[in-house]
Amino acid sequence: MPSTAKPKSNLRKAARLGAAVLRLAGRAAELVPIGLALIVLAGTAGVRAAEPWPEMPAPPKAKVQWIAQDMRVNGVPTRVWQFESRASRQEVIAYYTAYWAGDGAGGYEHKPSVHALGDATVIGQVHGPYLMNVKVEDGPKASSKGLISVAQVLGSKPDHAPGLVPLMPGGHVVSVVESRDPGKQSRQVLVLTPQPVASVIQFYRASFLNAGWKQVQGDEQPRRIGRTSTGFAVFAREDSEMQLSMVDSPQGRGTTLLANLVTKDTGP
Repeated sequence: MPSTAKPKSNLRKAARLGAAVLRLAGRAAELVPIGLALIVLAGTAGVRAAEPWPEMPAPPKAKVQWIAQDMRVNGVPTRVWQFESRASRQEVIAYYTAYWAGDGAGGYEHKPSVHALGDATVIGQVHGPYLMNVKVEDGPKASSKGLISVAQVLGSKPDHAPGLVPLMPGGHVVSVVESRDPGKQSRQVLVLTPQPVASVIQFYRASFLNAGWKQVQGDEQPRRIGRTSTGFAVFAREDSEMQLSMVDSPQGRGTTLLANLVTKDTGP
């Protein structure tokens, strides 16, 4: 079903959704070095039952706000904040390195891990079953910005199930991110598939229509933004909405798909 939205509006939405796909892919990639840090740090750490969530100190000279208070990343309960600080990146690194020093003060058995991740630096520490992370990068005028996260890694059951999102031949799930907000919850599934955007649009349009969903917005053919092909579609059924965003994968290797299932009226 062709969209009733104006073409320029669709282009803007496709561009925003394509950018969201790439941002989520980047955040999923950040979990790889985090997981490696956990293996090293938690090798001799005991897991204490019913361990409360650790307190996370704010960076110096920083404004901090929530991104997610109740999120699961690949099945792992996670809390995430973002911050902007008047302190430099090196000051933030020095602050957390000292705070999480493995000298027995504060109950930490190991020194924190510090490693580069692209243009950012990640400082990590383990506390019982929790992995704490601060990802910091340079801001303007010698300031800094970044993300703070706490993940209950140990004792959690991994989840890479596609759920209501069918997979095309050769496709695989990269990450599953679940979050709750007042009155609704969402489940974002990031999928890589070897087919081009045009084929992905047709496959998912047919799949959801055949499953009883109604298409309320979207394109039948991919749109071009520069050299990049994108696709966008929204399907609805009862109190649920499935938002699909597709964009060319890097080096032309198929398509990156972000499927966001939003369920409303889920209570406070």
